[in-house]
Amino acid sequence: MDELKTVRELYGEPQADSLLKARVRKRLEAELRRRRRRLSWTVAVAGLAVAAATAVAVPAVIGQAGPPNQVTEIAGPPDGTTAISGRSVLLAAATTAESGSAATGAYWHVRKLYRQTYPERLGRGENRYRVVESRLTEQWVARDGRVWSGSRTLGARPMSGADEEAWRRDGSPTEWSSEGDMLSTSPDKGMLRAVTGKVPFSMAGHQMTFEQLRELPADTAALKDWVTEAVRDAPGGSTDGVVADALSGLLWSKPSPPDVRAAAYRALAELPNVRYLGKATDEQGRAGAAFSFTLQAAPPVRRTLIIDPDSSQVLSSTVTGRPGVTGDQVEVVLDAGWTDDKPAVPDLP
Repeated sequence: MDELKTVRELYGEPQADSLLKARVRKRLEAELRRRRRRLSWTVAVAGLAVAAATAVAVPAVIGQAGPPNQVTEIAGPPDGTTAISGRSVLLAAATTAESGSAATGAYWHVRKLYRQTYPERLGRGENRYRVVESRLTEQWVARDGRVWSGSRTLGARPMSGADEEAWRRDGSPTEWSSEGDMLSTSPDKGMLRAVTGKVPFSMAGHQMTFEQLRELPADTAALKDWVTEAVRDAPGGSTDGVVADALSGLLWSKPSPPDVRAAAYRALAELPNVRYLGKATDEQGRAGAAFSFTLQAAPPVRRTLIIDPDSSQVLSSTVTGRPGVTGDQVEVVLDAGWTDDKPAVPDLP
């Protein structure tokens, strides 16, 4: 028996509730907007995937270059799910960079945490160990080209657990004197100095001014050609490695205009020497995507960048294998941008 039909025959059709109709209409409109956003995002991702469709995932091998005009990928997950394209990550970062705001502030400012293994083993007798030095560096560049450099040593510490055990057996010293250097486990007071007789920026040994940075081409192919020509006479290293390094410097160490930063990201996506390593976390616990490229073939020297595609910011840079250097050289980018804060001795983190 259809009870609803009986009710309608006895009492007629119920009057529609106007408030209820409005609520239902509002919910439908919200659902349609949500589905449109989801569809547009799907189309955008699909577009990036099409752009990278020619890139075939290969196992990650240090120093291995992929086919021309692609970012070499890491192998896909063993469960058969779709691997994230390194090219799509760089193109997404380029889109974010392109939407960046115009430069405001009195100074271009970069604050970095620098870490490097001390080249000599310290300690006495059988209790020998390596220590890692950490320091803050900051640079301010005024719009008229004046430069200030700040530095603050944060102290040295044993490199590994085994080094810490040897350091404790050595009496846990807090200061060392080696090869004319004085090291300490404590931070120093820091310093700030004005840098004179120096152009603010450089690219593969070539000095650059604010004006030259602003005049860089914003077209991807034109920027790649410009950089390739500019670094042609750079000493040592492969051409692709020097070009990749110069392009990456435009992303964080220099006040590149937003459209130039976007072009630099897109140019990096075309270099066969640039390899996508997958998701990574920097020393500050910030999540991003890791890319590497070879700076020098023999002996192999490699730079690894961790970038945040959502903000288009470079989070850290690590150089591995540099001749005469023990361990990795790590630079964690704590801040890079325009500011009105005047130059000062770096604060402790």
